[in-house]
Amino acid sequence: MTFRPFDHKYDLISQVYLERLDLPAAPPVFRAAAAPLRQRKAPAVALLVLGALLFLGPIVGGLFSKVASGKQMIDEFAPHMEADALARYDADLAILGRGAAGIDAVYAQQRVAAGEFVGIDIYRQRSTDINERAAALLDRVGGAEPDYRKVDAIGGFDRVPFLIVIAGIVALYGGGLLLRGGASRSRSGAALVVVASVALVAYPFLSDLPNGTRAGERMLATLEPVMQPAAVRQLQNDFVAMVHAVGELDTSFRGVPQPGPSGADVATLVQSWPKVSSDLAALVGALNDNIDNFDAFDDLDGFTRSAGVSGLTAMPWLLVGTGALSAACAIAALARREKETTT
Repeated sequence: MTFRPFDHKYDLISQVYLERLDLPAAPPVFRAAAAPLRQRKAPAVALLVLGALLFLGPIVGGLFSKVASGKQMIDEFAPHMEADALARYDADLAILGRGAAGIDAVYAQQRVAAGEFVGIDIYRQRSTDINERAAALLDRVGGAEPDYRKVDAIGGFDRVPFLIVIAGIVALYGGGLLLRGGASRSRSGAALVVVASVALVAYPFLSDLPNGTRAGERMLATLEPVMQPAAVRQLQNDFVAMVHAVGELDTSFRGVPQPGPSGADVATLVQSWPKVSSDLAALVGALNDNIDNFDAFDDLDGFTRSAGVSGLTAMPWLLVGTGALSAACAIAALARREKETTT
């Protein structure tokens, strides 16, 4: 190897400068330890309790049967709440009124002796009360029709108990993960609970539940007087009395002269009776068949009545409040890091 004086001179200079350079020691680098995660158990326990209430409440409280009964009553009343049906009932009532007045007029004109036509006599004695009860019934049914429409328009009303129970199951599952699971599983559990909670909160507004349940409370109050066993039995007895009377009008009473408008009204009653009796029998039959359904629906409305609040009116806000509470518990139960302290 060839020795070059220039390289030797450069090495000597570098050595002198390096020996004179005195660098201070670098301070040690410390990484701050991550603050430990703190699990908040109280919100998770609260979520478990809420989940158990949501799961068991509808089952123990009979919510499934009450809601199903209300839905069945709404469905079975549908044919009687149509505009043409209500118009027919009004026309039927007018035929009955004119027919009763016509019978009285014929009796007076022809001096028909009491006891000659027993069935007609009984009807004449009771016709005023019969017509008043029929008018009151139609007033109740017609008056309930606007609120009935709003109740019928509730979307998925009979699915409310299933929604509540499913939300309860999700709350139980999510609460268990939040209480015992790791960070990742806790976040998954909280996310599931929040999704179910959003469904509880959103359903009343998507289904128009607040408007429908307020209408349901009014509908129950309107129909209550005619949805009693005694009231229905009285209507059935009235119907039996009319059947016997019209039977005599169509047979033995034909031998009695019936001239003029009075006779025409009696003839119209006899001719129209098949249609009138069919309408009345169907309406009274619907009342009789749905007394139990009405009572169950009324029990649902009376759930919070002791607190001075209609159960139906409170239902949407109970769902909203329950959904908001379960979501709040799930979020509050998520593990958080404690505040870092400096030393």
